[in-house]
Amino acid sequence: MARGEKDIVQVSVKAEESDIITESTSQKYFADFHALLTKPSCREVAVQGPRRDNKAEAIKDCEILRKTFENEGELGVKRIAESLRTKASDAPVSTPEALESIYNAMRPVAAPERLIPPGEGWVRFNDEMLWEPRSEVYFAQKGAQMGKYLMKDAKTNQFSTVDSPHQSVDAPVAVRAAGTNILRSGSKLDRTVLLPELKKIARLALKFPLSFLDSPASAYALFQGVRSAEAADWCAKNFHLKLLPLLAKKIHAWKSEELQRLMESVLSDLDSEVLKSAAAFSGSSAVLALLLGDRLFISAVGQFRVVLLYDDQSSRELMKGVDLAQDAERIEEAKGHLRKDMLIRVPDSESNDAERVLMARNPFQVLQMEPNGLDEKQVRTQYRKVALKVHPDKQTEDAQSFKKAFARLDGAKEVLESLCSADKASVLELHQTLQAEVHTREGAAALLGVDSTPTTETEHLVEEAAKASRMGIKKLEKLEHLVRAEYDLAVATYKEAVETLRRPSSKEALARQEALRLQPLPMGRALGCRDMRFPAALVVMRPESVSWQVQRGVRVALLCGATASLTDQQLLKSSTSFKRCPKASALRWCQELQSNSVVAACLRCEAKGEEGQGAKSSGGPLAKKQKTTQGGGRSIFLRHILFKHQQLRVLDPAARREGAARGAHEAETTALQVLQRLLVEPNAFVKLCREHSDCASAEQPGTLAGHMGWVARNEQEPPMEEAAFALGLNEFGDLVVTSRGVHVIQRIG
Repeated sequence: MARGEKDIVQVSVKAEESDIITESTSQKYFADFHALLTKPSCREVAVQGPRRDNKAEAIKDCEILRKTFENEGELGVKRIAESLRTKASDAPVSTPEALESIYNAMRPVAAPERLIPPGEGWVRFNDEMLWEPRSEVYFAQKGAQMGKYLMKDAKTNQFSTVDSPHQSVDAPVAVRAAGTNILRSGSKLDRTVLLPELKKIARLALKFPLSFLDSPASAYALFQGVRSAEAADWCAKNFHLKLLPLLAKKIHAWKSEELQRLMESVLSDLDSEVLKSAAAFSGSSAVLALLLGDRLFISAVGQFRVVLLYDDQSSRELMKGVDLAQDAERIEEAKGHLRKDMLIRVPDSESNDAERVLMARNPFQVLQMEPNGLDEKQVRTQYRKVALKVHPDKQTEDAQSFKKAFARLDGAKEVLESLCSADKASVLELHQTLQAEVHTREGAAALLGVDSTPTTETEHLVEEAAKASRMGIKKLEKLEHLVRAEYDLAVATYKEAVETLRRPSSKEALARQEALRLQPLPMGRALGCRDMRFPAALVVMRPESVSWQVQRGVRVALLCGATASLTDQQLLKSSTSFKRCPKASALRWCQELQSNSVVAACLRCEAKGEEGQGAKSSGGPLAKKQKTTQGGGRSIFLRHILFKHQQLRVLDPAARREGAARGAHEAETTALQVLQRLLVEPNAFVKLCREHSDCASAEQPGTLAGHMGWVARNEQEPPMEEAAFALGLNEFGDLVVTSRGVHVIQRIG
């Protein structure tokens, strides 16, 4: 430690002679260190160095003692003096570098400080390393690999170095999002989920950080039910539990291709869970969007469209789902059929003879064989009967379908003729297996010979069913090389029967769940819809993905289900007035359709810092002088019109009356109409506020009607704060939904 300027330090060399002078004795020299310390109290420190044979060595001791006192103080100089005395027999030094090395060698070695890696989530692995458990990256704090990031090979158990973690970048973009569901009848909604702050949600919900992601980090999801809303509802509640852990598995920079694959894997994980659940016959279209920094990644399946809407009224389709016409060839190969833009799995009353042949699931169904044994005469007889119905020469319409049916009839005849010489018991087993309706609990239980009673505890039943399935497959082994395609189909049928019995079900819900399989589908790609996926893949879960560099002044329309049918012109025309209002835009798009359940979302992309830079309304009131809070933060002056509805559960002491709307959708619809009028007639605010607002502020005198007053950050609910502080002076904001109801807001100061 360095001493104060007032400390008096003297270091000198003194000589000492022996009392008896002989030839073997000589004069000795030693360093004499003397310090007068003035703080904290006045005292003296005196230290003597070792006896040296020559004066030069004693002078070097003086320099060491002085340097030590300057750096370490009294205790240090006493320690060094003792060390010098014990090393008095060492070879003398003659250079400044050698003197410095002596001093450094005598200094106590402090334990090196441990290096700290950037980011959060590191835990102690051992004394030398930290570990990031989700990404399985190690950081060496000391030792030979100190400062390096490592990963362990699972096979060799050896460490190898990897790149440093990604340093989060705060991109100069601001994205506001809103979604809308409209349900015109029924009790369940298809779901829209908006997660504007992924890092915060990961910390609160899953107890781990995502500090290596770029900011802003947000996720958005739309799920539109197919057949019913169960699958969509389950996916909406669980998709973040699939997404966040996958994002946490990597602390290095994400490439665009990697993030697109990650989004697709989220959809695959959701699909896998739905297929195992009681909602297996339900289905869903889905759109997932992930914003990281200034990159937007979208993955979707089913009926969907993603469209970019620019402020100059131009548009660009970013991606679109595969429709049935584009998927027709694949569906036909899987023995499906399209009728009136719908996909059906089994023939119905409208099916003609050719369609019945083409939709038959196996050769036995093609020839309409009875399960009473098989011989060549029976095969020829059935062939002639069906051939008379589907021969293309006798058809005047849809001749192409009949040609395909006749070709399939010939193929089925060959397969069955080859089975006539096979083991009769195996053929009968094959016939019964292929005819079984294994998507119903009763059909699966009949095939496997187990109990068909619905139950939520299926473990014991599945063991019994799996054993019966193995035995049934073994009975078919003799046919494996004779009719391989039919053998494979039978094996898949047995496995599907086991999965049917594995799914938990209650007696009350089973009939409704199984009835869903009879409903046709409007698409050939979706989540769920198990009966259309196994054992024949009429429907596939094959998502599409895209990435987009965020641009300012753009709305991104996320359309799922029925709203995917809206044209670019409809999207632009219906929402021209709401360019900076994502909630109002999404609501207008949903209102364009009369479907029972519709869903849409809108993302508004702007440059960061454009918040509060919106267009100013020339017809608004005079601007009030801006205030600041005690901490110096900005505050704004707001007024609003409140629309309450009967589904609100929070008591509102500031309300002047109960809302007339029965539900949130009705309140939003009325609010949208008022907002649209205000954008045309801004001076009508006071009149409309007194007429429509359910807040007591509407009764304030004169132009004070609807005034909320000065509002600062953290004083309002998050939706209100986000929308309000994005407004320019005198600008009307987006529809805002809070615990009080639906608000139309305007910033006037």
